[in-house]
Amino acid sequence: MTLTTVGAAALVTVLMRAAGVPGWDDAAHLYKVMLLRDGDSIFWDTYWYGGGYGAITYGFVFYWLAQYVPGKLIAILAAGAVPVSFYLYVRDMWRIDDPWPAWGFALVMTAYPAHGQDPFVLALALTLVGLALLARGRPVWAALPVSVGIFANPMGLVVVTPFVIGDLIVRREARRRYLLWIAALAPAVVLRLAIGLAFSEPGAYLNETSQLLVFVGFAFVGVALAGVNAAHPRRPFLVLFLVYAALCVGSFITPGSPLGNNIGRFFMVFGLPLLLLLRHTRLRRPFRHGDLAVVAIAAFAILQFATATSHFFNAVERPQTTRAYFAPALAVAEDLRDPDYRLHVVALRRHWEALYFPEAGHPITRGWYRQADAIHNAFFYAPYDSDEYVSWLRSMGVRYVFLPLQAPLDPWSLPEAGLLEGSSAFRLVAQPGEWRVYRLVDAEPILVPEAAGPGGPARGDISFFGHERIIFSVTAPGVYRMKVTSSPYWVLDGPGRVEPRRDRFMDVHLSRAGTYTLRFEVTPAKALDSLAGRFRR
Repeated sequence: MTLTTVGAAALVTVLMRAAGVPGWDDAAHLYKVMLLRDGDSIFWDTYWYGGGYGAITYGFVFYWLAQYVPGKLIAILAAGAVPVSFYLYVRDMWRIDDPWPAWGFALVMTAYPAHGQDPFVLALALTLVGLALLARGRPVWAALPVSVGIFANPMGLVVVTPFVIGDLIVRREARRRYLLWIAALAPAVVLRLAIGLAFSEPGAYLNETSQLLVFVGFAFVGVALAGVNAAHPRRPFLVLFLVYAALCVGSFITPGSPLGNNIGRFFMVFGLPLLLLLRHTRLRRPFRHGDLAVVAIAAFAILQFATATSHFFNAVERPQTTRAYFAPALAVAEDLRDPDYRLHVVALRRHWEALYFPEAGHPITRGWYRQADAIHNAFFYAPYDSDEYVSWLRSMGVRYVFLPLQAPLDPWSLPEAGLLEGSSAFRLVAQPGEWRVYRLVDAEPILVPEAAGPGGPARGDISFFGHERIIFSVTAPGVYRMKVTSSPYWVLDGPGRVEPRRDRFMDVHLSRAGTYTLRFEVTPAKALDSLAGRFRR
């Protein structure tokens, strides 16, 4: 089973590469691996969102490994471990020896490269290996792979939470080993939560009602099939699906939920395998060789595989993932390069601008993760007019805006094309390939004097704008607004200090004219102080 899944996932990955079909999330992961290979840290990156915490908040194990082993190879090997681990967990914990759900899982993992969620696949594999060890009565050993998985992608643990809660409620004989497992896992969980607090930043996930209906619908179909199944005890399945429905609804109604629709990954990975466990019912068969359950199983399998299938066959968006598509725009960006300003690229639906522009050394206003728009770009998710758009661009230190033509845009970026073409605040300066480049009239740079000290009019100039270091000079002492996200880990080399602003940027108070360096420095003492500050508020 493992070799079959590895071979199938490898074949799909090779075919995707040959056909020029990247995984949906590939741009984000390629960028984070690139940062580490280039010697940047896992803690910070100024090239997305005006500055934000890096892989430390998402999970860094995969990116560290991918410096030395191809990321796709890691994902393929991890995918191979998932079905057999699930089979062993179900066999030993649930006392159900049925290989067909595991083969269904193999099919799921064969199609999963379309999602491009490689760190999550690694975390899922490690977590399921842990559950298989737990089911075998090895709770301490089981905590080890799960602990590593937490730092690859915490969603690996979150997605199995319904199993853990369900087992604790239903399986009395397993409670002691679960408690030992939880105790052994606790240090990693506490450390992960502490890191999340020490490096926290605003984030807003979108909760889509249509997706919630699919997830809850799956849960209630599971409840119905559990109630009429003829092969297994009903209560464990009833509890499992009801717990999942409660988690989905709870995440949906919780303001600022840190999960959003991510809890839906339970359905995206476990949907078909779980329903296959309930394929034998006590209902009268409408088909000669099949139970009525096959109708529900087929319907939700179609929903589960719909995203991957559409990704494989959607050729319209594929050209906008290639270097060739971005090459003309990047050539113009190089000619217009100015470290005093960042670029704004109107977001494409696949967001590959989040890789190619920063990779070429150009900081941009947005990035790949929609939730991180909450740092400075939340206005995109409500109606906005030309004045608001121009004001936002100036607040982000933007001079040039790159607009893709004849390409599917991110739904929340659709109004931008009309504003760029219709507002007198923009001048068309170039039209390379399938792009238009606009200059913002009266643009404001990233470094702006707020209050000058003695010595006359003040001016600031940035000579180097790196991922974790900024070198700038000023003509007079005073207070300068630096349009880079504030953080307690910024250190100013030179006489002065850094203070956070309400708009989440920072003021630099400088005691003299001259050259300064602003660098991002993480130390255990600063991390502990930042963590303690969360509890003092």
